[in-house]
Amino acid sequence: MPWTCVIHKAGNEVTIAKPNGRRRNSAEETRQRVLDVVVQTVIDIGYYKASSNEIARRAGVTWGSIQHLFGSRDQLMLDVVNHAAAKIEAAIGHATITGETLEERLENVLDVLAEVYDTDFYLVQMQILLELSANRGKTGQKVSPVDREGGTFDRLAQPLLAKAIGVAVSEMDLVYYVFMSFRGYLLSSAISRRIAALPEGALNKPMGRVGSRGQMTQRSLMIQGVAATIRAQAKERGFEID
Repeated sequence: MPWTCVIHKAGNEVTIAKPNGRRRNSAEETRQRVLDVVVQTVIDIGYYKASSNEIARRAGVTWGSIQHLFGSRDQLMLDVVNHAAAKIEAAIGHATITGETLEERLENVLDVLAEVYDTDFYLVQMQILLELSANRGKTGQKVSPVDREGGTFDRLAQPLLAKAIGVAVSEMDLVYYVFMSFRGYLLSSAISRRIAALPEGALNKPMGRVGSRGQMTQRSLMIQGVAATIRAQAKERGFEID
């Protein structure tokens, strides 16, 4: 946004008053609030019902204000995806992995990834991505900025897993195996939780409810299975993992 300066003259001295940053901060606060509102609105009522007017109403601003910040609804949704990607990077990038055994370290990794992938926030991101990709030709939007997850993996997930599987991190197929196994498990968990929350009789649910004990068993089996595979592959390739 352009700004004007105020020049004060006192004798031969000239001072320039810098603009107050409050307006810029206010715009950024509004932007962040709108992005969070979009996520919550899609969670509450779904992607298609999250209309421009509904988003504006919930955010407490006019749609004109949102257009000024984002442009179109599609661009707003695209920015939500990138906003989510930034949160993923923050969660993974600041994680600390500890544990004496491979299983303990992998469990720690799973905890970190759960903060991202076993969430409604990630489900919203995926839904928006699918919708924007499907309608790329109609909207004319360039979806390339949302191709950040691959970059996120290279920059953050690989260093994260290096703390867990040690020298095996040099074997990219093993790195991808751990990451994709954990992400698939967590995404399935998030989807199952949403389905289980539907009213009884709403549909023929493909999966029944899984109690907390069953969830813990599944989680333990997942970690044990991944650890066993990593150890076996490491030994086959000539190195060992504690």
